[in-house]
Amino acid sequence: MDLKLLRSFILLADAGHYGKAADKLFVTQSTLTKQIQALETSVGGELFERGRHGARLTVLGKLLKKEAHKLLRLSDEVDARMRRANAGLAGLLDIAFGISTLILAPRLIADFRAGTPDCQIMLDDLPSSEQHQRLLDGRLDAGFCRAPGDAEGLSFMPLLEERLALVLPLAMDEPPLSRLSVLNDLGFVALSPGRGSGLDAQILRWCAASHFEPRIIQYAEDILTVHAVVAAGLGAAFLPLQGVEALGGRTRQWQLSGPESRWPVGLCWRSDDRNPLLLRFVDHIRAMAH
Repeated sequence: MDLKLLRSFILLADAGHYGKAADKLFVTQSTLTKQIQALETSVGGELFERGRHGARLTVLGKLLKKEAHKLLRLSDEVDARMRRANAGLAGLLDIAFGISTLILAPRLIADFRAGTPDCQIMLDDLPSSEQHQRLLDGRLDAGFCRAPGDAEGLSFMPLLEERLALVLPLAMDEPPLSRLSVLNDLGFVALSPGRGSGLDAQILRWCAASHFEPRIIQYAEDILTVHAVVAAGLGAAFLPLQGVEALGGRTRQWQLSGPESRWPVGLCWRSDDRNPLLLRFVDHIRAMAH
């Protein structure tokens, strides 16, 4: 049903006179008459009785007026939502985060939503490598992760510097770096191959630079499980320092040193994404970061 015709119909019903309604619509009476006739053809019956009294609604006209108000109100609401979406004030964002931003990402997102209450945000916990791939595939809008190795197609805004940490059960003391091999008696817990390729490569580079080869005794599917195994006293691990600190004091952590012990973590998104809500989110995070 033509909304323009419905608006003319409502105005005529309220005015009760073709001449008055035509003046308010800035059209001729003949034009208004044709609009009402077209609407009557659409609904299949007369909407007005014309006479010296002006234009009086028929029974069908009264019913249409009631329903037309609902349709026009819904149309106005949709138009308003679309305008807000185009202004980056409404919509849906799929955002992922990793353990290094377990505290930072929710805080930044909550602050954004406070100023953009009409937006919806879906959150998912994903390793950096999977975030990068989902971003490139268009299955993710933004991610809090390590910088992508191949930045083609992706933009990255650094937010913090993560550090590699040696994580041990509470009962254990840190051995000297020159005697890390004693930890191989206990053994190391690590992420399953492919689950955290960025962290795995970071650990391998640090171990190579430190001339140390850890004895892996168990693999796990996520960092939370790795940490839980260490907390139970069943092994040691190399994990992101800020991520482990966010999990509570169930283990002991020592920050490692050297150029291979640190890496940037920040916000990543597709460079060509023109989603107004995403662009507003990126601008908000940039402002918060500075």
